[in-house]
Amino acid sequence: MQRETRIANVVLGALSALALLFLSLPLSTPVRSFKAGAGYLLDPLAYHGEAGYRRVAGLPQRIRQLLQADIANESLRAELRRGEWLATTVSTLSLENERLRGALALKAPAGRSPAWVNVMERDPIHWYRSLVVDAGSDRGVSLNDPVLGPRDGRLVAVGRVVDVRPYTSTVLLLTDELSAAAAYLSSGTLEGLVQGQDGPRLRMNYLNAEARLSEGDSVYTSPTSATFPSGILIGRVARVNPRDPFLTFQSVEVTPVADASSYQELIILRARAPEGEAKPSLYTPPSIPVVVSSTAAAVAVSTTTAARPRRRKAAAVSTQTETEAEPAAAPVEPVDPEEAQ
Repeated sequence: MQRETRIANVVLGALSALALLFLSLPLSTPVRSFKAGAGYLLDPLAYHGEAGYRRVAGLPQRIRQLLQADIANESLRAELRRGEWLATTVSTLSLENERLRGALALKAPAGRSPAWVNVMERDPIHWYRSLVVDAGSDRGVSLNDPVLGPRDGRLVAVGRVVDVRPYTSTVLLLTDELSAAAAYLSSGTLEGLVQGQDGPRLRMNYLNAEARLSEGDSVYTSPTSATFPSGILIGRVARVNPRDPFLTFQSVEVTPVADASSYQELIILRARAPEGEAKPSLYTPPSIPVVVSSTAAAVAVSTTTAARPRRRKAAAVSTQTETEAEPAAAPVEPVDPEEAQ
C-alpha cells in the first residue's frame, strides 16, 4: 500500500513538472503540436464529439429524423412512466380517502377519548400476535387501553395496548394465545371467555353445558369485561365443538371480524386525552340578521308611544274610581274666638 502511494506521488509530481514546463515554453509550432497530441491522448472526448457531430450533420435527412424520433420516443416513455406513477398515487389516495371518510362516521363509546392511529409494523414470524402503532405516551396512550378497528360501518374489537413508548405502542391482538376477553352470545344471555389460539380463529370456553349452541351466532364483549366496553362485536361462531364428558362446560370456535392483516388505521380508546390536545369544535349555526325597515320601525315606535298614554289614562281612571268610592272629608272652617266665648 505504501509502495503504491509513493508511485502515485512520483507520477503526480512528474506530470506537474511537465505541465509547468510546457506552460513556460513559447507557443511555437512544435510546442502547439505536442500540446494538441497530449490533449488528444488525455481528453479525446472533445475531438471525437466534434467528429461525431460532423458525421451526424452530414447524414441524410431521413436518418436524422429517425434519430430525433428515437430521442422523442425515449422522452415520451419517461413521461408515460411518470403518468402511470401519478395514476397509481391518485388511486391509492382515493381509496385512502374513502376509508378515512367511512372511519370518521364511526362513533366511539362514551366515557373514552378516541385516538386514531396508523399501523406501522407487524410481526412477520408471529402474524397473529401483535402489531405496532404510531402513538405512545405523547398522545396519552396507556397500558390496557382497548383497541378497535372499523369494519362494515361499525367498530369491532382488535386487542389491547401492552407496551407504551414515547411515540409508539404495541397492541396485543385478540388472536394471541395470551389474550382473553369476557363475551356473550347474541342468541341468549350465555357468557363465556374468548381466548386467542395464535391463529386465525378464537375459542370461546366456559359456556353452559346444557345450552343449545348454533353456528353463526354473533359474539360481543360482555359488560363484565375489564378492558373492552360492552357490546363491541368480536366475531361469529364458526363451529360448535363436540361435548367433552370430562368438562363441565361447552366451547365453540369463533371467527374474528377483525383481520390483523387488513387494518391500516385503528382507534385507541384512551382513559383521558392529554392536556393541550385540540378538541373538535362544536357546530354553531350562523346567526340570521334581522332587518327592520324604516316603516316597521316607525309603526313600532308610534305603537309604543300611543300605548303609554292609555296606560296612564287607565291609571288615572282607577285612581279616580278609588277616590270616588271613599267618602270625602268635610272641610274644616275657621272658628272666631269671640263667637266661641
